[in-house]
Amino acid sequence: MLIGGFVIDRAGEAILSARQKDVAESARDYFVAFAHEEGLAPLARALDRRERAEHDEAFRYALFSDDGDLVGGAQLATAAQLPGPGFWTLDLRSGEHVSSWQVLVQPISTGGTLVVFEDLSARAEFRSAIVGASFAALAVALGSVVLAGLWLNRLVYRRAESIAAVSACIVSGDLSARASADPQGDVFDRLGMGMNAMLDRNEELLTGLRTVSDSLAHDLRSPLTRMKGALSRALAADASVSDRLDAIAQAWEEADRALATTSALLDIARAETGVSRDMFERIDLQALVADTVELFAPVIEDAGQDLKVTLPGQPLFLQAHELLVRQALGNLLFNASRYAGEGADVVVSLSEGPGFVEVVVADSGPGIPEVDRGRVQERFVRLDTARTTTGSGLGLAIAAACAKLHRGSLDLQDNGPGLRVVMRIPRGGTDPTPQN
Repeated sequence: MLIGGFVIDRAGEAILSARQKDVAESARDYFVAFAHEEGLAPLARALDRRERAEHDEAFRYALFSDDGDLVGGAQLATAAQLPGPGFWTLDLRSGEHVSSWQVLVQPISTGGTLVVFEDLSARAEFRSAIVGASFAALAVALGSVVLAGLWLNRLVYRRAESIAAVSACIVSGDLSARASADPQGDVFDRLGMGMNAMLDRNEELLTGLRTVSDSLAHDLRSPLTRMKGALSRALAADASVSDRLDAIAQAWEEADRALATTSALLDIARAETGVSRDMFERIDLQALVADTVELFAPVIEDAGQDLKVTLPGQPLFLQAHELLVRQALGNLLFNASRYAGEGADVVVSLSEGPGFVEVVVADSGPGIPEVDRGRVQERFVRLDTARTTTGSGLGLAIAAACAKLHRGSLDLQDNGPGLRVVMRIPRGGTDPTPQN
C-alpha cells in the first residue's frame, strides 16, 4: 500500500503539473491575444471584473504596466516581487495566509506584463484527495484479497483434509475408503478421482494377489500331493520296475500341470500390471490367426467339430504382444474344442473396424449363462459343468488379461446357440503398411 500510494502520488503530481501548465499557457495565450486585439485597458477591466467575481478557481491573473504599476487583476504580488519571464514558484501572502504559487510571467509586445498565478495549495489538496481515495481503494482491495485468501485457504485446507483423511483410513487398513469427487468439479475433485482410481487399482491388485495365493494353495496342493504320492510309490522297496516307471511318469505329468498353472498365473500378472508392454512388436495379426487356427485344427477335428475361418485376405499390421495374443487365441480355440461338444460348429473370424480390430471365436455349443460370463474371466473360475474335465480355469483369464494389456476388451456374447467370444484390440500406434 505504501509503495502504491507513493507511485500514485508521484504519477498524479506529474499529471497535474503537466495539465496545470497547459492551462496556464492556454490562459496566457488567450489574454495576450485579447490585448493585441482590444488593447491593455479593456484587458485590465476584464481582469478586474474577473477578480471581483468569486475566484474559487486555482488560477488568478494580473496585468502590470511597463512602469510596474498594477493596472488590473489580482493584487497578489508587486512588480518588484516578480522574477523574469517564464514559470516560477513564489511564496506569496493572500490575506492572512502565506502560500506557494506557481507564477507564469509573460511580457506583452504591445506593452505591459501579464502574470498568471496558480495556487499550489489547491493542487496539493486535489492530489491529497486522489492519494486518499487511492489508499482507500487499495485498502478495500487488500481487505478483499485477505478475505478471499482466508476463504480460499479454508476451502483448500478442508478439501486437502478430506483427502488426507482418506489416506489415513487406507493406512489404518480400511481399503474401501474413497474420496468424495464430482466428475464436473475442480482440481481437487480430479485429484480425488485420480486417487480413487489408484486405490481401486491397488485394491484390485491386492484382491488378485490374495486370489492367486489362495488359488495356488488350493490348485497346486492336489498336483503336488499326487506327485508326492507317485514318488513315494516309486521309492517303495517292493515296487517293480514297471510300477516305478508308471509312478515317475505320473509325477512328471503332475509337475508339468503345476508348472503350466504357475506359468499361466505369471503371464496374467505381467499382462495385468502392464509389464509385458515392453515386449510389443509389429506383427501381422492375420498371419498369426491363420497359424494358430492351423495349429489347433487337428484338435477341433478330433473333437468331432467343424472349423470355419474368415480372414480379410490381406496383412493386418499392429503393435502387439505376439506370444500373449497367440496364447489367448489358442485358449479360446481349446475351450471351444473342449466345451462346445461333438458336432458343433467353431467359427474364427478377424475383422477391422474404425480404430480397432476384432478376433472372434464362436461356437454352437451349450454356451455360458449370461450371469456367469463376467465371472468366468476371473482366475481359477470353472463352472459346475466343467468340473468333470481337467483344467485350471485360467484360459479365459489369460484372454481377458491379453485384451487388458492391449487396452482392449474381451466380451462374451450369446451366439444363439453357443458362445461368441470377441477380443477387441485398439489400433493405437499401429502401422497399416508392411515393412520391407
